[in-house]
Amino acid sequence: MNASGGQTASKRVAVVGAGIAGLSMALRLSADHDVAVFERESTPGGKIHSEHLGGFLFDWGPNGFLSSAAELRDVVREAGCESELAQAAPAASKRYIYWGGKLHALPSALPGALSMSLLSVSGKLRAAREPFVRARPDARDGDESVHAFFERRFGREVADRVVAPALLGITGGDASATSVASLFPRLLEMEREHGSVIRAMMRGRRTPGRLSSFGAGGMQHLTDAVAAKLGNRLRLGCAVERVEPGESGWRIVHAGGEFHADAVSIATPSDAAAAILETSDAELAELLRGIAYAPMRVAGVAFRSQDVPVPLDGFGFLAARGQGVRILGALFTSTIYPSQAPPDTAYLRVFLGGATDRGAVGLDAASARGIVLADLAKTLGITAEPVAYHEAVWPHAIPQYALDHRARLARIDERVAAHRGLTLAGNAYRGLGLSDNVRDSLAVATRIA
Repeated sequence: MNASGGQTASKRVAVVGAGIAGLSMALRLSADHDVAVFERESTPGGKIHSEHLGGFLFDWGPNGFLSSAAELRDVVREAGCESELAQAAPAASKRYIYWGGKLHALPSALPGALSMSLLSVSGKLRAAREPFVRARPDARDGDESVHAFFERRFGREVADRVVAPALLGITGGDASATSVASLFPRLLEMEREHGSVIRAMMRGRRTPGRLSSFGAGGMQHLTDAVAAKLGNRLRLGCAVERVEPGESGWRIVHAGGEFHADAVSIATPSDAAAAILETSDAELAELLRGIAYAPMRVAGVAFRSQDVPVPLDGFGFLAARGQGVRILGALFTSTIYPSQAPPDTAYLRVFLGGATDRGAVGLDAASARGIVLADLAKTLGITAEPVAYHEAVWPHAIPQYALDHRARLARIDERVAAHRGLTLAGNAYRGLGLSDNVRDSLAVATRIA
């Protein structure tokens, strides 16, 4: 049905890629349209993959989403698994930064920033001046890096000690090379509308929601549920070689033959989309290939609880660069989701790599393990041998929004608009987060419908 209540003309739609973007879009479109989803891998979900190993639940990719993400909650509801959602434990609200040889707790609210040990007295005073810092004259049209934005508004210490490690640990990105306008457009809106990020936050008072997943099932429970709803519309192990304009719509050439559709949405990583579109639009393909990806190595490490000398009383920690450790940080999985680890164990998810350490994914497994264990000894004082260790390596893990990302995206949109019935979806374009990705893919589904 359309927005006015009338019947929508049914279309034949091809979706290329069965990650969360392609699956969400296909699920929404399948109510009124003839949809086929093509996925080259033998399993759906893309980087959402949960594996049970010796009693531990290891999420290779995202480990949850915020309950306030309305569009993602809609997909969970449509997939029929809302009742199985499990919120993170209350203890997971604490977060730490490793700096100067120890862990520093981050404040959970603005007033707590005055007592945080991570910043010096002068650093706190500089950050407190943020409401009085003038906006950049060219803030509406220009762009700057995430690091430059926070240094300008809050000072160098906040940018170096809080923002840079947070960005690297969460997105794999270098804060000095990442576009604030592309990654955090809301911050620029706050600056424009309120003259201050702090003032905007105090006036907004929005509740961010609780981190949620699917307990012992992990995040793959969601993508499996969506895939089950799609049924035979989902074609696994079917690699699309190219997408070309046809006589009346699009021709999807895949390993098993051809598929003709009125509309096609390519919901793959941008480099894969470039290869698929090369014969149709070489300029578009070149623009897509220009989006770089940061690599990531994820290790699941478990110890006996009695062998961990510090309380894992939080979400985890991020490690600033230049502090004598190579890991980007660790999540305290057994604290966040107790059902994902056996009793009396401490289970962590540790990260290596990112845009500033691309060589980490090329390490052999033994070398990577040695680095992880040595750095956990430095940061958490754990010297015991782990009772479990497993890892996942993503050579092209997370797209990076460089300083030219907005200009590149405008050119991509222009080229896509020249091809009637063609759309792109995925986290390479308008948001890295899981909820941003789903919100954008559902907006694409609306345009297709």
